Amino acid sequence: MYKRLITFLVILHLAFFALGQANNADEPYQNGLQFKKTGLYTEAIDAFKKAVDIKADFTEALYELGWCYNELNQFSKALPVLQKAMKLKPDDSRIVYETGFAKAHAGMPNEALDDYNKAITLNPSFSRAYAARADLYREVKENTQLALTDYLKVLELDTLSMKIYYWVGWCYNDLGKYELAVSYLKKAITFEKQNYLSYSEIGFSFYSLAKYNEAIQYLLKADELKPKFETTLYYLGMCYVKTGKKADAVKKYNELVAAGSEYAINLLNEIKNMK
Repeated sequence: MYKRLITFLVILHLAFFALGQANNADEPYQNGLQFKKTGLYTEAIDAFKKAVDIKADFTEALYELGWCYNELNQFSKALPVLQKAMKLKPDDSRIVYETGFAKAHAGMPNEALDDYNKAITLNPSFSRAYAARADLYREVKENTQLALTDYLKVLELDTLSMKIYYWVGWCYNDLGKYELAVSYLKKAITFEKQNYLSYSEIGFSFYSLAKYNEAIQYLLKADELKPKFETTLYYLGMCYVKTGKKADAVKKYNELVAAGSEYAINLLNEIKNMK
């Protein structure tokens, strides 16, 4: 009986110790959440680290700490923290995704792809995971079709994903489907009226469709928003070539030369071929 009582008291003591530890860790954790909410990520990191120092297996604090490191582009610091969190909670799609994000930006694209795939398997409605996988397909794997499929899935899940409309349009342009590109890029412009990339990309779409006046309209807007952007200058020059405006084409050629653009020689050759 005496031994049982001692054992019970030891277990009770350990339980109260663990509870006290968790309570002590919760205060810096809550502070970290408040710092994160207001964009004070460095302060949030300090708070989450205190929480983890008190309770080493505090999974949520580890996740938030890794998230903040990622947000500050400190991927080498984020990765070990998130990997520890993932060992503690391997089926949490948020942790798996955030780990993949750190890997993707730390030069580990194949490992990142594995994590994105797992995150999507765990949570088929995880729009950020589809978007991140699409970026990886587009930037690293150079597979526009797979990227497009994922970007379209993002829009299926979240029609207000503003930047995704641009990337869908970009993918359609890259695949030579210019009419489809126009429809998505026009939506991108309605969301972000000051995004020169959308205007420049839609200008390329219209140029590729041989609708040069429409192309010029959008390219001029892109040039207004972001002067001397070489893609815009080049396609403006090409539109002027196609519409017989040699003097305007020469101006764009001179601007490309001043910008040190490799596009300059291509535009010059087209100008020389004008009648």
